[in-house]
Amino acid sequence: MKGEVRKSIRYSIIDGVCWANMVGFVEPYIVPFALKLGANNFFIGILRSIPPLLSSFSQIFSEYLVWRVKRCKEVIYYFVLIQAISVLIASFTSIIPSDYKFISRYIFLLSIILYNYSGSTATAPWFTLMGEYIPSNKRGVFFGKRTQIVGVFYFISSFLAGYILKKNPDSNITFFILFLIASFFRFCSAYYINKMYEPPTYFHIPSKLSLENYFDFRIDKKIKKVYKSIFILLFSVYIAAPYFSVYVLKELKFDYIRYMFLVSFGQVLTWFSARWWGKLNDRYGSLKILGFGMIFIPFISLFWMLTKNFYILFLVEIFSGIIWGAFGIVYNTFVYEYVKPSERTRYTSYLIFFMSVAQFLGSIIGGIIYDKVKLEGVSTFLIILGISTIGRFISFFYFKKVYKKYFNPDKLF
Repeated sequence: MKGEVRKSIRYSIIDGVCWANMVGFVEPYIVPFALKLGANNFFIGILRSIPPLLSSFSQIFSEYLVWRVKRCKEVIYYFVLIQAISVLIASFTSIIPSDYKFISRYIFLLSIILYNYSGSTATAPWFTLMGEYIPSNKRGVFFGKRTQIVGVFYFISSFLAGYILKKNPDSNITFFILFLIASFFRFCSAYYINKMYEPPTYFHIPSKLSLENYFDFRIDKKIKKVYKSIFILLFSVYIAAPYFSVYVLKELKFDYIRYMFLVSFGQVLTWFSARWWGKLNDRYGSLKILGFGMIFIPFISLFWMLTKNFYILFLVEIFSGIIWGAFGIVYNTFVYEYVKPSERTRYTSYLIFFMSVAQFLGSIIGGIIYDKVKLEGVSTFLIILGISTIGRFISFFYFKKVYKKYFNPDKLF
């Protein structure tokens, strides 16, 4: 069995590399793709809010699916296949004749909904399965190392995609090629996931579960409070996040290479710093690392309000990437630290659910402000950033209060 587990860990890393290549070709370019199809700001808001909202409901059924099938791997495999198909469908919208742009935009929206929904459904079972491979005292280091590898390939693929777009900015075929390549890599992910080993003990499978009693959000009160602080944070972040691409491309008028560096380099550093954050997580615990990240996240949007200089913004994104790494590693380990194995799928599902709803609500409210609030001489995006910054500070102070009351009466730091 140890040999099978070692192979599965290796396959999980290869899966991560394939996933990173897919994401590098897709995620930074969803909004530019939509703009190419003629989308306006309102449609961009829908594109960045409706898919995560619908995906959040997938989390309600993730644990139920695992319980019914009795195998995490099977649930992961089929939904990864669906995600690969959804990216393939999205690629073909770029070659629909221009007379049918209205139709192509909504097919693209549906494919992105399916992309988000299938990927989200596979996430909680994946974390549950991985929890069976890695000893508790090594999870932070392993996830940090894996995330670091993923980050390197994400950067390579997103840079390559940005370079291709810079060379061919006016061609719809370019987006067709990018998303076609992304689909290929996700099919490769499915192949390696199918080769992974799943322990036959059912130790990690939920027990005594019925769909009827699943909707009462039966989770520990103190963990629910932590989830609430994460909800406030992400709600605040997503008031501005979906419109970042519009601001950079339309208001700052940066080309695709500069856009790629601003969108992707921070994400790369988030993943690349994960190994370091993982070691700190194993040493100090997930909540201290989460708190450390939350105290600095508000300054990212604050700095974006103060300058339009590409090089300074690039430095801000370097800072952003490192700080968001703290949040990212806690997302991987928090549930493992505080929840018993048979309930991890449920708790992970609920966390993703709350995060998705926060993303939806934040995006919708940000979109309304972007369309309705117009002040002469002031960028509406900067107003949104100001609101986002205030919300981020509120999330930190709420988390600090929860930490002292429910986890440790001593100072957070």
